[in-house]
This record gives sequence, structure tokens and C-alpha cells, in this order.
Amino acid sequence: MKKFFAVLVSVSAIALSAQAEVKIKGNNDQKVTVKNGAVANMAIGAGATAKQNLASNKGNVNIGGNNKQEVSVTNGAVANMAIGAMTKAEQNLASNDGK
Repeated sequence: MKKFFAVLVSVSAIALSAQAEVKIKGNNDQKVTVKNGAVANMAIGAGATAKQNLASNKGNVNIGGNNKQEVSVTNGAVANMAIGAMTKAEQNLASNDGK
């Protein structure tokens, strides 16, 4: 389980390191389902930053059609933690965050 969380945190950090311009002109359907598990977002250590988006759009968001975003957690958890001086953990669940 520890290895799973380490991989999850690493992949999230790499995948979310770039800000993109998001333009959705048609239907948008984003879905994350977690059953009997967890999703963790952690910033540990002085000045650390962790960003995580589940079924979300982050950046310059412009949606011109239908938009459905859903995060479902069954018998599990979603955690967002910042530990240490000047740490920051951002998490967006089924949301749009940006301009």
C-alpha cells in the first residue's frame, strides 16, 4: 500500500506540473470512482507544494457545452495534507479552478 501511495503522489506531481488552457466546446464528462481505497495529496517539508485535481479542470477554463464532473468515494477516503513550514496542498474535486 505504501508503494501505491508513493506512485500515486509521483504521478500526480508530474501530470499536474503544467498549467494548460482548457477549452471545452461540447459535452464534458469527467468521472473518478474510488472503492475501498484512498486518494492522497501531500506536501511534506519546508516550502513543499502538492497539487491534485480529480475530475477537474484547472487553468484558463472555458466550457461552451454541457459539463458533468463527478467524484465518488465508497468505503475510502480523499486526503489533502500540508505538513511543514510554508507548505501548500491544493486539491480540486469535480470542479473548475481558474480564470
